[in-house]
Amino acid sequence: MVIILCLHYMKDPCLIFAPMNFKLFLKLTLFILLISFIKSYSQEDCSLRKDNDGIKVYLCESESSPFKTIKVYFETEGTPEAYASGVMDIANYKKWQSSIISIEILKKMNERELIYYSEVDAPWPISNRDLVFHIKLSQDLSTKALTVTLEQLPDYIPRKEGIIRIPSANSVLTVTPLNDHKLSVSYVLQVDPGGDIPPVLANMFAANTPWNTFNNFRNLLRSNDIKLNPKLNIQNYTP
Repeated sequence: MVIILCLHYMKDPCLIFAPMNFKLFLKLTLFILLISFIKSYSQEDCSLRKDNDGIKVYLCESESSPFKTIKVYFETEGTPEAYASGVMDIANYKKWQSSIISIEILKKMNERELIYYSEVDAPWPISNRDLVFHIKLSQDLSTKALTVTLEQLPDYIPRKEGIIRIPSANSVLTVTPLNDHKLSVSYVLQVDPGGDIPPVLANMFAANTPWNTFNNFRNLLRSNDIKLNPKLNIQNYTP
């Protein structure tokens, strides 16, 4: 048996294996795949900046911005229906999102898609920020996983005096049920806070806000204090 194994990242990408013990070939293949995984993971250039109470926050280098990409991973008790109901309940964001001063829905397309405005408090001497987010919720009916996308619309409404409009912010939240009462959550955010905040300073404190936000929301899920919204038509995990 002659086996050809091709790997895109190697200088000589194709290796030819002459007749050999299959177990040896399998071990060699697994080893090479492991090296490939480590190499691809390191290319993301991410560093773990906060790991507390099961919530991990990574900061990753971005090719398109001096502000680092934020990635969050954690597991929590809950169901897709409860998570979706909490995320789409804009009026109650103050219960779990950090530093929100005001929030209002500007346009509602349907139960799973809307545009909202929010003003966020910033510590002195930094000016407050505001944003206009276009939020969309979808569900994969085969896996019951949720996807929530947020896109900043900086020119949707006129800017307000004394408040800096965040020029760009995009995020993707993925919520995957592990069983009928437990969820795996991953979140990716790329944001430019605007104004005169140096990227070095912003990156220093970038891990705290997402950790606090997700910890608050996880506590809300655990307390069963989220009002379920049947109009979202979200399906929960079934064995």
